[in-house]
Amino acid sequence: MIEYEEEDLFPFPRDRVWTLLTAHLDDSMITKIHPLVRSQKTLSRSGEDTVVQRSIDVRGKLMNSQWKVTLRPPEYARYEILSSEGPWSEGSTVESQYSDGAGGTLIRSRVRAHIKVLPFFLPQKMMTKSVLKGIDQQDRAFLQR
Repeated sequence: MIEYEEEDLFPFPRDRVWTLLTAHLDDSMITKIHPLVRSQKTLSRSGEDTVVQRSIDVRGKLMNSQWKVTLRPPEYARYEILSSEGPWSEGSTVESQYSDGAGGTLIRSRVRAHIKVLPFFLPQKMMTKSVLKGIDQQDRAFLQR
């Protein structure tokens, strides 16, 4: 498991960011935001926590995982992998704090993750950052539509 922290300015106001984060919990909308998520089914909702089952295309193979998403608008979100065939290992988490920044929303994230399907000779941290950067780009593209 690798761990790191990062900070980024997301070029949209916080209310738009929260519209996006909420859309991630819509079973039909998530596939429009992230095309590699082929399907999602909400399993439970309890207060600020939602558990979803996702089927993700990993290099042409569908892999299922359960995610617990905790949203505390407008300041905090947490994604935790509860069970997984891949690509992420159980226990992987991303926790983010949101605040207003000049020109958008400042996001401070703490990542604790392991990519299950990654060959041993590829560096976990570099690949994790690359995957999360791609997810960020998809989020930005969705909000620009």
